[in-house]
Amino acid sequence: MKNWMRTFRLKRKTTVFQMNFWYLLILLLTALFIGTAAIIIVSYSLYKGTEQEAEYVEYELIHESKEAHPNWDQAINTILYNQHPNFYLHIQTPNGKQIYSKGSESITDQNAYRITLSVFSSISFKKKFVPIYEYQFMYNGYKFKLFIRMVSIHRFIVLMLRVMSLVVLSGILIGALAIYRLSRRLNRPLMQATGMINKITETNDLKRRVYVPELPKEVHDLALAFNQLMDQLDKQIERDHRFVSDASHELRTPLAAIRGHVELIQRHGAGHPEVIEQSIHFVDQESKRMQRLIEQLLMIARLDRRSGKLGPVNLSMVARNVISDYTASVTQRFTADVTDDVYALANEDYVHQVIVSLLGNARKYTPEDGEIRIIVNRDARYACIRVQNSGPQIPDAEKEKIFTRFYRPDQSRSSAAGGSGLGLAIVRQLVELDKGAIWVRNIVPAGNEFVVRLTGYDPDKKETGAPESE
Repeated sequence: MKNWMRTFRLKRKTTVFQMNFWYLLILLLTALFIGTAAIIIVSYSLYKGTEQEAEYVEYELIHESKEAHPNWDQAINTILYNQHPNFYLHIQTPNGKQIYSKGSESITDQNAYRITLSVFSSISFKKKFVPIYEYQFMYNGYKFKLFIRMVSIHRFIVLMLRVMSLVVLSGILIGALAIYRLSRRLNRPLMQATGMINKITETNDLKRRVYVPELPKEVHDLALAFNQLMDQLDKQIERDHRFVSDASHELRTPLAAIRGHVELIQRHGAGHPEVIEQSIHFVDQESKRMQRLIEQLLMIARLDRRSGKLGPVNLSMVARNVISDYTASVTQRFTADVTDDVYALANEDYVHQVIVSLLGNARKYTPEDGEIRIIVNRDARYACIRVQNSGPQIPDAEKEKIFTRFYRPDQSRSSAAGGSGLGLAIVRQLVELDKGAIWVRNIVPAGNEFVVRLTGYDPDKKETGAPESE
């Protein structure tokens, strides 16, 4: 019994159970509403017909009472028995005599449930629930009481109840079977998708995907969305694994070098003071490099969980603020072409970091006799930041890879310049948080140009354009 109850509780939460339950409830309510409305309408129509017949009998009885010596036996036989067999009459004459038609003695007892319609009429229910219409009136000292067995209404109500019962029962049996089979067929793709999802969860096999059925569309969209989510999760896990592996490798190198110099000091520091000085200098440089690397790693971790607010940003003003600090440290030729009042929908802190990183990258890879140039302008749809340098051109095969984490086209040159391979990855992430795009292209005859394109903003017209990547 407990197992059955537990199974029932689980089943009643399913779509199949809910569809059957609501179908049966709606069918029952609809049948009751239609049946009740039909009974009320037809019964009222039959009642009005009975009322008209009662008025006709009233007219005939009044006409008979006008006679000097009414023959009530003949009148009752003519008016009731021949024309209205379901009518019963009780007459009280002016001298107190009681006259009954056949059967009216039993039909006029008080053992009935009565509904009063007016002062002169009412309806009683007795004997198999056949309604009895009672109508009374007085004329010329006579008191008349008419009792009408409304057999037609009773028959119609009984017929409607039987029809309703048959329709509801047939609808429940046929409809429940049909809706059960239909709901099972419609839910089969969902159940299959759920089963595959459970298998993926149990086996932890993130490479498996859910089958995407064509119909129904809701299950198709759900399975497609789940597979897309799994693809993103799989890519994110791969990126995280690669990131952890690369970060471990990058941290392991300076740590090993620092450890080596510490051991060198321990072994030879007492007899060779110059070793201590060289090793401390090396440890200082490597510790600073580790500090920069850790700060960049922390920044990437924060950016992975952040979505900055976008608003109107004056790129011209941000670029000029960065340039004023940058020119003091740059040794290469540096020029700037910044158009006034270039606005974009972005995050001001992100834009500032992007310009700083791109200029720092340009200074790192541009020869001493080379040139660095920054351009800030906009067109009808976009606002652009361009950072050009005259350093070695980046091969086409490397142009996309340089924006990935820990990637360096020239490992020895990058390490010597103090690079960690994270700077451009952070720049791309910042630009993407600003709903923008970044790419690099070669400059003829030599050099590279990093292009950042953001959604343009006009303070007056508020023009915007959807950013696109190249």
